[in-house]
Amino acid sequence: MSALTLSAAQAAVVAGLTERYTDFAVELHGGNFSERELPFLLGKAPVILVSCAKVLDFQTLGPDGWKGTLQWTLAVLATDTATTPRAAMALDTIFDLLRWVPSQRWGLQEAELPDPESMANADNLYTGHVNALRVALWGTGWKQTFQTLY
Repeated sequence: MSALTLSAAQAAVVAGLTERYTDFAVELHGGNFSERELPFLLGKAPVILVSCAKVLDFQTLGPDGWKGTLQWTLAVLATDTATTPRAAMALDTIFDLLRWVPSQRWGLQEAELPDPESMANADNLYTGHVNALRVALWGTGWKQTFQTLY
């Protein structure tokens, strides 16, 4: 059995979110994004963008093992639909994420439960320009430790 990689952990997070949020596209994202990128993301909305933003406290364990805490970020981008206004869609989704993610190991025995204190906040990333594009944008994040098993 090969050791878990960071990209495999990231893929497991995306798979878990994809399974739960079937009304959203769920995609990997490189990290922080600027307002200039928003028009390109509009065609994907509603979308949840997932990023591994940091690796903290990384330790090598044996020849192939490791332990580290990953800092994850999520951005929820919503536009108006025929049945749901963008603000309600983004706000209700971020609320569900705040309640659901702290119980997730993403199907990986190498994952500990997320640090619940690290996911105690969500931010409305609204700006005037974002509103001009008629989107709602919320963000949150959490820390989660992974350790390869022998």
